[in-house]
Amino acid sequence: MSNQNINISNQNVQGKCDLKCSYSYNYPESSNLTAQNQGVSIVLTPDNTTSPAVTYNNQKYNVSNFSIVSPSLHNYNGSKAAAEVLITHVPVNGGQNLSVAIPIITSTDSSTASYLITELIQSVATNAPANGNSTNLNLSGFTLKDIVPKKPFYSYTNTASNAEWIVFGTLYAIPLNTSTLNTLRQIIKPYPLPMQGGPLFFNSSGPNSGLSIGDGIYIKCNPTGSSTEETAVEYSKNTPSYDLINLLQSPVTMLIVQIIIGCILFVIVFAIISYIFSFITTGSTKLPTSFIPGQRGGKIY
Repeated sequence: MSNQNINISNQNVQGKCDLKCSYSYNYPESSNLTAQNQGVSIVLTPDNTTSPAVTYNNQKYNVSNFSIVSPSLHNYNGSKAAAEVLITHVPVNGGQNLSVAIPIITSTDSSTASYLITELIQSVATNAPANGNSTNLNLSGFTLKDIVPKKPFYSYTNTASNAEWIVFGTLYAIPLNTSTLNTLRQIIKPYPLPMQGGPLFFNSSGPNSGLSIGDGIYIKCNPTGSSTEETAVEYSKNTPSYDLINLLQSPVTMLIVQIIIGCILFVIVFAIISYIFSFITTGSTKLPTSFIPGQRGGKIY
């Protein structure tokens, strides 16, 4: 698979890569963008690219530029997407470039990313419609944080350019309407660039926006089956039981109940004995005066 065109699909995933492929970003706002029509793509360069915006596998990267192509360079589940956003990052301390790809699909749905990409395409179509044209765009508060999904992604190494790639699946694609996509196709042509890739890995955690990874962490991606055996662990929370049967069966509870019952029986037996004794001695069925409220010793108080 090392020299084949990459196909972004769950069926081609060779293993998980949540640690080595950890992608953290904090893209800054850019007030001005330089947009150039390169015939096969729209290339946009933000004005704020001096500060590292991304940490990927403990390496820091600056944004070089991002571009829009139509159709997509990558295959998604065996076919091209309507278009694609490609963000290119350069390493601060040298090494491989890092690129992020987000597919664009035809849809009547909309999102923040939809509005931003639509505005970019319309501005270039108006001010730089031909190959080689450039224009400056003033977009207040523009940031790539509004374009990159905070969702799971795929990762692979491009064997032709030796660059690292992060690719989001079509489930998290940017929706654009048919009119905007037709405008894009009128100002650029398809870019027949083969995307040759090695093994495809999957990061189920997604980007960790605004956070970076500690120093010295490097975890190798291994294909499925090469990792140690996983064991499912179940966690159960101990909660107090209020079962009445268990409560009554408690030794302490049974002792208390026995004492209460014994006291009640003692009072009843004492009352019966007193009644019998009074009947024998007086021949009357009257209760002893000690049991009549307000009387003491047969006298009324």
